[in-house]
Amino acid sequence: MKSNNLVVLLLCILFSLPVSSAEYTSAFDSANAAYLKKEYDKAIELYEQIVEAGQQAPELYFNLGNAYYQTGDFAHAILNYERAKKLAPDDEDIAVNLKFANQKTEDKIEAAPEMFLVELQRKIVSLMNESSWALLCILFFVLGLALLAIFISSRNTAVKKVGFYLGAASLALFITLFFIANYSYSVSRSHDEAIVTGASVTVLGSPSESSTKLFILHKGSKVVVTEENNGWLEVKIANGNVGWIKETLVEKI
Repeated sequence: MKSNNLVVLLLCILFSLPVSSAEYTSAFDSANAAYLKKEYDKAIELYEQIVEAGQQAPELYFNLGNAYYQTGDFAHAILNYERAKKLAPDDEDIAVNLKFANQKTEDKIEAAPEMFLVELQRKIVSLMNESSWALLCILFFVLGLALLAIFISSRNTAVKKVGFYLGAASLALFITLFFIANYSYSVSRSHDEAIVTGASVTVLGSPSESSTKLFILHKGSKVVVTEENNGWLEVKIANGNVGWIKETLVEKI
């Protein structure tokens, strides 16, 4: 993801641009009301209409996931919890409900160990959502400029030293946080992960119905899309196994 997209996010946060509308609030309230009445199919229909209109919010996907969970459609519950998690990686309620939904799936795939630096990067980024990282980035940038301004304007030697070193440290943190925020933004906007929605999916050795059958996945399993080819997707699962499936059998997160 290009960093100029993150700059737009930074500016939106800095100038507090509105991200919701009265229409969204009204439709969301109607969907919530249907959910509270245990009219889960109606709630799903209303939530999905909001999603189709282009709205994205962790609470929207979270509530949609809850509605699917109540109907026993755990694959779509997982799909929407995962979408909510991408927008709010630090939300404990989302993490808990996603864990419960995953326990309902048939496939129990042991994840291959990650490299230490990759795991550390993932854990750091998941501490906050992209907006929080971007806001922190802005704060250290402003703080750094203010401290360097003190360094330039002050006539007191001790104050100048403090202003210079703290200002330089703040700007160094700003640069670090910018890259973290940019990575977090890229992760939240990426669509290289998907959830299997087909009841029983045979993963093949190549993008062809006649190719070798490798293994089977069931509804709710999470895959990483590594390649696309004329209606086929090359996918990788948590244990490292790779194969091809029809794109109609999964929905991207």
